[in-house]
Formats: sequence, structure tokens, C-alpha cells
Amino acid sequence: MAKAILVADDDPDILSIVSMSLEAQGYTVHKAVNGREAVDLAREHHPDLLLLDMMMPELSGYEAVGELKGDPATSDIPIVGLSAKAMASDMERASDAGIDGYITKPFRIAQVITAVEEYLRR
Repeated sequence: MAKAILVADDDPDILSIVSMSLEAQGYTVHKAVNGREAVDLAREHHPDLLLLDMMMPELSGYEAVGELKGDPATSDIPIVGLSAKAMASDMERASDAGIDGYITKPFRIAQVITAVEEYLRR
């Protein structure tokens, strides 16, 4: 059975490129355009992995991580943050929020696929 990945990003180009690339690798992909939708879809579909933009409308990635990691029903979903913020303090803030991994933008799609494969093996 194909692994399910939830991709959440408010940038339609990033959302499209990442989603299409993962689908081409055989993954089932659910898409969210804001943090609230990401939380709702994670609860509905319980994906094997969540790729989450940290700066989104309605609910930031940090807030979404807090909700998901604080809920026993979704706390086990690995979450990899996607962010243009590449300072050590930004990565530390994401780690403190409960994020499992962090990919800085701009990224190569190969980086994302490698990270997905790595987190799904865990």
C-alpha cells in the first residue's frame, strides 16, 4: 500500500511541485494550503508523514505542530518543517515546537524526497 504524505504550503507553486514529485514516486498525497487545513487533514487521514510550511495563514506551522503533537491521535505523525528561515534560532524554535525535521527553502526536490524516504524508514 502506498504511503500517505500530507503536504501543507501556502505557496501554490511549492505545493504543486512537491505534491507532483511525491506522487511520481508512488506516494498518496493530501494537500493543505494553510495550517488549519493541515491539522484537519492530518486528523482525518492520519498520514505517514507531514511536510509542513512553518509560515502559513490561519494557523502557523508552529501552532499546527503544537496541536498535532499535543493530540494523542496525531502525536505519532512525523513532521518535517519547510521554511525560508534558515537561522539556527529558527530551527531551534521549530525543534522546541516538536518538529521532527527541517528543510530550508529554497530546496531541491531531491532533498525533499530523500528526507521523506528517511523519515518513512524510521
